[in-house]
Amino acid sequence: MTQLIKPKYLQKGDTIGVVSPSAPLAGLVPHRVEKGIKMLKKLNFKVKIGKYALKITGHTAGSPRERARDINNFFKDKNIKAIFSFIGGNHSNQILKYLDFDLIKKNPKIFLGYSDATVLHFAFYTQAGLVSFYGPAVLTQFAENPEILSYTRRYFEKAVMQSKPIGKIIPSPQWTDEILDWFRKEDLKRPRKMKENKGWQWLRGGKSEGPILGGCTTSMMHLRGTKYWPDFSGCILFWEIPESSENFTKGESPENIDAYLTNLELSGVFNQIKGMIIGRPFGYSKKQFALLKKIIHERTKKYNFPILFGVDIGHTDPMITIPLGVKVKLDSTKNIFSFVESEISLK
Repeated sequence: MTQLIKPKYLQKGDTIGVVSPSAPLAGLVPHRVEKGIKMLKKLNFKVKIGKYALKITGHTAGSPRERARDINNFFKDKNIKAIFSFIGGNHSNQILKYLDFDLIKKNPKIFLGYSDATVLHFAFYTQAGLVSFYGPAVLTQFAENPEILSYTRRYFEKAVMQSKPIGKIIPSPQWTDEILDWFRKEDLKRPRKMKENKGWQWLRGGKSEGPILGGCTTSMMHLRGTKYWPDFSGCILFWEIPESSENFTKGESPENIDAYLTNLELSGVFNQIKGMIIGRPFGYSKKQFALLKKIIHERTKKYNFPILFGVDIGHTDPMITIPLGVKVKLDSTKNIFSFVESEISLK
């Protein structure tokens, strides 16, 4: 079991450093940058943008060294109390060899992001023992029109602005996976359309408790076989589905997810874990929802851990914020998914 280092909680007036570990989208959609920063300031934070966070170098925001330098510099800077991602991408793994994990270990701070930030969360966990946070990004959730969704904000604040455990998770009343074209500034014309959330579903019942680890399926696979891959023994695995690389308005196909789950099973992860939590799929039809559930059943039928499906995690909105490595509790009989350990240091 990894010895955890927990960061200090955020307070109003603190300064947040914002970085682009992978995609260069921040440099391409300045109105989203402006809106996201404005929202953070409305929440009473100060903001400092990384030197290379707005850079555009082909399909990444600067070279691997430059992207890593922004992160290292913010961990080193005593005035920066937390580090947030502008957005994900597909190439955060390029910067891992340039991160100073000794520096990070000596200067623990909140790191927040989702999607390809999974790669960084795994690296912080395995190389520094740092509890980091799988949650909203600046360009997506904080720049939402007209403002960050109240559910997302509530669980963000529970995770990073208090010292007690997050506690019981309640499903959101509404959700969306609508895409409004940022390049045409369709996102400025109206809020995204919401639909009723019917809640989550237990694909397999049971009770379990353990540290929660996981992230975006495609990004997780980037680290299989490397020193950055965590030990899942006794853990609750969570995973969620990103946009398809072929069509960003649709989710990664159930067929591809089948291959990723097979990879996890073959590598022994299903023998290690004590439970599974699955985020609400992005861009899926009813047929794809049904197929995905069938695939999950097929891949896990040899095991008896509880499985919770359709949670507010990942590439649909709103979302909860998940501190990686802290203990959670699952109980299907009481319909409970709860964080039972504090993710924040009191020192």
